[in-house]
Amino acid sequence: MKNKTTLIVAAVLSGLLTNELQALEVDREVMPRITLGGRVITTVDIVDLDSNPNEEDHINLSDSTLLTRFDKRLYGNGVAGAVVGFKENESSVAFNQLHAFYWNKNVAAQLGRTRLRNTIVEFPLLRDDDLLSYTHVLNGSSDEEFDQIYGDQLSVDWIFDKKIQKLGLWGGTRRNGEDVVFANAPNGFDSYGGGYTYEQPEDLIYVKRIRHAGLWVDRQEVETVNNNTEWMTAVIAGIEFNVNDDPTNNWSMGLQAISNNGVDNVPSLAAVAERARAKSNALVASVRYTGRPHLLTRYQCAVTFAYKDYSDFTDATQWSIAPNMVYRIGQGIDLLGQVKYTDYGNALGGGNDTTVQIGIAFSLEAMFNDNIGERDSILNLEHGYIN
Repeated sequence: MKNKTTLIVAAVLSGLLTNELQALEVDREVMPRITLGGRVITTVDIVDLDSNPNEEDHINLSDSTLLTRFDKRLYGNGVAGAVVGFKENESSVAFNQLHAFYWNKNVAAQLGRTRLRNTIVEFPLLRDDDLLSYTHVLNGSSDEEFDQIYGDQLSVDWIFDKKIQKLGLWGGTRRNGEDVVFANAPNGFDSYGGGYTYEQPEDLIYVKRIRHAGLWVDRQEVETVNNNTEWMTAVIAGIEFNVNDDPTNNWSMGLQAISNNGVDNVPSLAAVAERARAKSNALVASVRYTGRPHLLTRYQCAVTFAYKDYSDFTDATQWSIAPNMVYRIGQGIDLLGQVKYTDYGNALGGGNDTTVQIGIAFSLEAMFNDNIGERDSILNLEHGYIN
């Protein structure tokens, strides 16, 4: 009997000791938080373009994108992770987001491909390329639309005032591939910039006077017609503010100016890259009304006006107007309508373009294994047409 009792006690102690030893084993593979987001935006485009008389009416799927983000809390301080994103681009699929990141309460850094910091205000347009030549500092080495918006870069932001204000620096390349229409950018780091950004968090944009503002300098190195390299500098200033303080019937305005000193001896304005290299000044203004009954965004009406002048050329101005409307029929499901009209001076080919767009968009964002509890919407990485 005594031996039997001893065996039972030994078995119990062995089990307790085994469990304790197993508890000391650390599972080093911690599942990251996973965020899935994206948007499919499709419109029927009815076109009448003097700049491209052969263009026919068509179904437009551009700017449709799928985004994934993986992040983890670090042992010490902060959060790190990576973003992988695909985008429809000229009837093909391209990596538009492919970067690693780190952030804490004081610093945010990104390394890889993401949106260039060549614009400040997100205007109420269906797609970010609708008025691209006015709203962004263009790429002086490429005619490709993708290269005007995305690039490989290292960026660092110093955050203060409860994440409302930031000072940032970035450097990288606007080269996204070897095959471009106009020319290849110089090798290595060909672009850098820096500036100040003021931005309210999403839950306060309807009640604070200033939504978003900033002042940035953008520099890029380009090859000239003599096969030399030259740096050009652009200054971007912008602000978006609420006209009233009613979050259910909100009126807001956006203003942005870009002054580009260009490079010397630009032969013409025929190509996109040549227009990017030319000395120019652009001004964009928008008025937006957002209806939010019961604080739920349901519809938006907006109009955006833009003007640009190439000062080294005669009769080289262009202007555009783009009214649009968005009606939300369900969570993340919107009916879209937009008319865009552009008039060109003779140095830009003369004539005018008109595009009427009618369509629908579906947006989604889902989060899994959320053990962090703090992060901006993944959809903020791409252009947003309603806010």
